[in-house]
Amino acid sequence: MRIPTKVAAILALAILVPAAWPAPAFAAPVPAAADDGRVTWSVVPADAAGPDGRRVVDLELAPGARATEHVAVSNHSAEEVTFALSANDGYLTERGSFDMRPSAVEPVDGGAWIAVPDEVVVGPGETEVVSVEVAAPADALPGDHPAGVAASVRSGGEMQVESRVGVRVNLRVPGDVVAALDADLLGVSFLHGPSLFEPGSLVVRYAVVNDGTVALNTTALVGADSALGGPHASAPRGEALEVLPGGRREISVEVPGVWPLGPFGVEAVVGATVAEGAAGGDVPAPADVVLTDTAWALPLLHALVLLALVLVGWAVRRALRARRSRLDRLIERARAEGRAEVLASRG
Repeated sequence: MRIPTKVAAILALAILVPAAWPAPAFAAPVPAAADDGRVTWSVVPADAAGPDGRRVVDLELAPGARATEHVAVSNHSAEEVTFALSANDGYLTERGSFDMRPSAVEPVDGGAWIAVPDEVVVGPGETEVVSVEVAAPADALPGDHPAGVAASVRSGGEMQVESRVGVRVNLRVPGDVVAALDADLLGVSFLHGPSLFEPGSLVVRYAVVNDGTVALNTTALVGADSALGGPHASAPRGEALEVLPGGRREISVEVPGVWPLGPFGVEAVVGATVAEGAAGGDVPAPADVVLTDTAWALPLLHALVLLALVLVGWAVRRALRARRSRLDRLIERARAEGRAEVLASRG
């Protein structure tokens, strides 16, 4: 079905990556090139008439149920392009961006539930609506099953390059779901302040693991207390970070206002809520995980400066003593010469 291209859709341009590596299908807009020229395109959720304003496809299916969704593939180039279509399991990158497995990798979860045509031909400046058939297996487990649908082009000679743009598909199966959170403390390090008269900070690294069947939004409250009675330091609770079922994310939090006063007791309270729209509806949030450790914030710079001052003081004192010793020797020599002259004149 052909529709006008003047639609309210955000242009997401493809990223060039080797076909052997995962292509970031949902990354920031960047131009992509095909064999015979510059090709730019976008893929957005749609209904049968065209783009419908959604950013992602949210779909709840009972085990064994089927549904039809749509995506709109828009060709913003000056020539007709044939786009390959694919569906695969979704995941979060290290930076937290949503992506889908490479087309060469066989889907094993939500991506295996989705069927799309092998390709779609889109004329210059035109948009084609593509049907997306979704069928949940009869034994589908309750919970979230992230997936994605992408349109891609290949270019290059012997080394093929796959450029793709995709749509996130949140598939959910209702039922008895589990919200489970785990976390590990990876390490704590101290950063000195910009000057000797300003506090430094503790950098706390921890990993969050989603052991449940629903997506979680995680946050942490991190604090530090000096064993020598220094002021309490804490980091504000940051933006919630999404962790998909079975996923793991490593996070660093900087705790400011820490003076180098020796050992510190560090505590990180990691909490989570069920992501908005996740399967399970009113499922209770998992219990907080409390991570504790002892870290050392030593005044190394202060000690070095003190040592330098001591060395400078010692050097100045030694120079003054040497100068005084030379002056005493000169005075004694002058006195001796004076006595010698007096004795010589008497003789």
